[in-house]
Amino acid sequence: MTVWEHRLIWQDYVIDIRHVSNWHNCDIDHLEIKTASPEGAALPITGTGYRSHFLCESYIIDAGGAVSYVEAWLEEASQTPEWKAHVETSRQGVLL
Repeated sequence: MTVWEHRLIWQDYVIDIRHVSNWHNCDIDHLEIKTASPEGAALPITGTGYRSHFLCESYIIDAGGAVSYVEAWLEEASQTPEWKAHVETSRQGVLL
């Protein structure tokens, strides 16, 4: 088991990524993704600013590493209508 910690700046977010290979001596890796700034802010892959994700190591290798994998995941997820609506609402604010 090997642990790496990375920081990704994506759009206006600072994101911490913890990558554990061979999680608990299994043939699976674990990614822990947290929004560091703004702390706990939603991302296209999590509404809470935290995501735990298990996957085959080959997916991370094929993407060019954990940071590249997460960045590609964020880019793809940011194209959904739900995320685009979230971004638009965040810009405008909400009147109650």
